[in-house]
Amino acid sequence: MQLLDRVRYHCQERPDTPALIGSTNPGKSVTFGQLWSYSSSIAAYLHETLPVNNDPVIVYGHKSPLMLASFLGCMRSGHAYVPIDAYSVPKERVASIAGQIREKAGNVAVLASLPLPESAEGSLDVMLTPPLALRDIANQGIPYNDEKTAISDEDLMYVIFTSGSTGSPKGVQVTASCVDNFYPWALEFSQIDKPGMGFLNQAPFSFDLSVYELTMALASGGTLLCLEKETLDHPADMLSFLNKVHPDIWVSTPSFADMCLANKDFRRELMPNLATMVFCGETLTNQTAGKLLDRFQGLRIMNTYGPTESTVAVTSVEVSKEMIESPEPLTVGKPRTGTRIHIANSDGNDLLPGEWGEIVIEGDTVAKGYFGRSDLTAQSFGESDGSWLPAQRDSVRYYRTGDEGMLDPLGQLHFRGRLDLQVKLNGYRIELGEIEERLCALEQVAAACVVPAYRNEKLAHLVAYVVSGAHRDQSDFQEGLALKDALKSSLPHYMIPKKIVFIDALPVTPNGKLDRKLLASQNKA
Repeated sequence: MQLLDRVRYHCQERPDTPALIGSTNPGKSVTFGQLWSYSSSIAAYLHETLPVNNDPVIVYGHKSPLMLASFLGCMRSGHAYVPIDAYSVPKERVASIAGQIREKAGNVAVLASLPLPESAEGSLDVMLTPPLALRDIANQGIPYNDEKTAISDEDLMYVIFTSGSTGSPKGVQVTASCVDNFYPWALEFSQIDKPGMGFLNQAPFSFDLSVYELTMALASGGTLLCLEKETLDHPADMLSFLNKVHPDIWVSTPSFADMCLANKDFRRELMPNLATMVFCGETLTNQTAGKLLDRFQGLRIMNTYGPTESTVAVTSVEVSKEMIESPEPLTVGKPRTGTRIHIANSDGNDLLPGEWGEIVIEGDTVAKGYFGRSDLTAQSFGESDGSWLPAQRDSVRYYRTGDEGMLDPLGQLHFRGRLDLQVKLNGYRIELGEIEERLCALEQVAAACVVPAYRNEKLAHLVAYVVSGAHRDQSDFQEGLALKDALKSSLPHYMIPKKIVFIDALPVTPNGKLDRKLLASQNKA
């Protein structure tokens, strides 16, 4: 795999260069030389304890050197990794992911750099390597030759689980070749031309946005600058860290930039080296981009688009002042080499430039489908002729995104939002059906519908309309708090509705279907 070759090169040529710096304490840092040594020992351990069959290994933790070394150890020993962030993935979701892996692979291996919740550890039935043991293994200094075992081509590199409409998360299978085709493009449009640059990491490793900075830093010999939860929870500490490490490249959701812009000290003096900001995961507004260019003179802003199923992103555009001042929303740019974008109608036929329809992504970074879910894979993925690719192939995968978009006459992609019940809030992809299923599983709930609430045409939060399942003595406010608290055991924080409204019955359309549009029209943030 080309990415592994690049990492190996940097570990040999500049072993003392920091590969990762954590925001909470110096102990959360690691050099390239240490990273390679740790990954060698972990790879040797996995090779001894697991068959080389590309089965995924859960890597549990939070933005630590051990977590990054475990990713590389998995890749070098022939295994895909499943990143699970300890602070954003609740224990029931961890159990669901482990159950899906067990159902297909037969057993589940977990490398934990932080302790699993006791209740989760006891119920998962996994081969667990706990934090102390993992640390001891990493420090053994065992050399490992990965020539015959490292992943390559169509082997899975990672499986990231996203929100699923059936109530269970879906595992997106991303191959080694997908990532090898993705990261050179990211380096090119970000203008990464030397080693030692600093890449800001905002997203947890279980969110595929993090693959942007992770692969760019590893491939270029740069440093991953990780904003940990403890720092993100304290804005003053975050600004202090940014001023200390002086990132060159910023990768985040637009919402995170909006949060930072609320602080008057978030400006060029804070980060004098900042050259490029890369945005993905949700809509970047003209207003946000304009504020950033005003605060950071000489800054390049790259607006990008792509779902997890096409390896992070597939289009990009540098945002100019002319684009910001236009009354039109910002475009998300043109597709990378190796990607073709189609706009299709409901029958799957291509539409003309200027017509809105479903965005279909075809190319050499489209994922292999959903882990253990051939039914869902068949619904959204397919294959077509690949002779148009730079490296000609007999076939290439395509993915029907469910996103609404339009290609203008210049080939620029315009993104409008989801065609179905999937939304993006603060960069996180959320299936509203999953929240509804969790609500309806509670005995206090007879029926539920979750809808988005918008402010200034941007998704602000989620609202749940609930029909109570039994007589209750508590007020609506108290009952709403109780339902939110009950959801916390099975859903991440970003999927908990901000507002819960109790109604006698859910409205229906004349044909008997749930009238979501009516409920959504009642919500203005």
